[in-house]
Amino acid sequence: MTLRSMPKLSFLDALRAGLALWVFWGHLAVMCAFDVPVLSAPGAAVDGFMIISGFLMVYTTQRTLGQSITVSAVRDFYLTRLFRIAPLYYVMLLLCGLCVAQWTAMRDAWWSASHGAAAAPLEAMIGLATLEGIVAHATFVFGLFPSWVMSVPLPDWSLSLEMQFYVLYPLLCAMGYWLRWRMVWLVVVTTLCALVLPLYLGYFVTPGLWMHYVQPSLLVLKLNVFLSGMLLAHWYLQHAGKGIQDKFSLGMAVLCLASVKPIVWVFFLLFWYLLSRPYGRLSSMLSIPLFSRLGDWSYGIYLIHTFLMVPVLWGMDQVWHISQWSPLMRYVVSVGVCSATVLIMAALFHRLIEKPGIQLGRHLLAKD
Repeated sequence: MTLRSMPKLSFLDALRAGLALWVFWGHLAVMCAFDVPVLSAPGAAVDGFMIISGFLMVYTTQRTLGQSITVSAVRDFYLTRLFRIAPLYYVMLLLCGLCVAQWTAMRDAWWSASHGAAAAPLEAMIGLATLEGIVAHATFVFGLFPSWVMSVPLPDWSLSLEMQFYVLYPLLCAMGYWLRWRMVWLVVVTTLCALVLPLYLGYFVTPGLWMHYVQPSLLVLKLNVFLSGMLLAHWYLQHAGKGIQDKFSLGMAVLCLASVKPIVWVFFLLFWYLLSRPYGRLSSMLSIPLFSRLGDWSYGIYLIHTFLMVPVLWGMDQVWHISQWSPLMRYVVSVGVCSATVLIMAALFHRLIEKPGIQLGRHLLAKD
């Protein structure tokens, strides 16, 4: 299958939008003390993002990094990803640095009012309080350090994780991860690491024997999930070739997910189904302009929602005292008001910050 013969995977916008809204509404459910089955586990949605990221890395770089490694190809690869992710992130870091004290006060006031005065304390927002913290966040390496994983009002730990993946990806291409026995070795090692290391490094609210990463921000904890997406892309790109090799790659991709929640398997199967039928009815339904627009905003929705929903919740409580309502009622109202706020701001940021950043990156690459 050549690049020219490959169908445009328009349904990816719908998948990205759905995952971003899942994370957003899931975090909102936690803040409202309202348990929604599946939705209240936003970490599973982040796993879905990792699968898509691994897939797209292979899908979009097969002409260069997927075949041979050159200095210019690696440079272009990193510049493209940097100008896609960094502009909005740096703007949000600046806003966090200016407003972190007020944001933390509003968050703690809302949390105490909605969850009770005896509720467990939340993370301290210390990530931008020192020069070391600022540099660590600006260079995306903060996810390597447990104390900085959740230290700003953004869900940015996954950005550090993704940047770690980008650093390793060219090396995986150079070693020929798609070769059968190397593929098996990678699947076994990365999946075992994902299963065993949380015992020592911690995982969410459970401390590890050595340290406590409150989010899986180390690549060694999630490389298997990225690898699942990479192998799914390898299966897809070879779909018109030898069937045995296709089934082998697909089987390895499934094995990579031994450490994740069952709902992530459901997402993987949906992704596989859409790839198998890119012109099918479901793919067409997910390719409408509305989902395309939401897909454009998905990065913004993911990155800004925690920063925005806290002052919105606090403000609604000051006016309507929604912390005294039932969890269901305050969640329903909060979904409407917070969604309108986040979607409007994500659309503005995409137009004013993300698109110019992407165009600047393309301009710099075109000059070489």
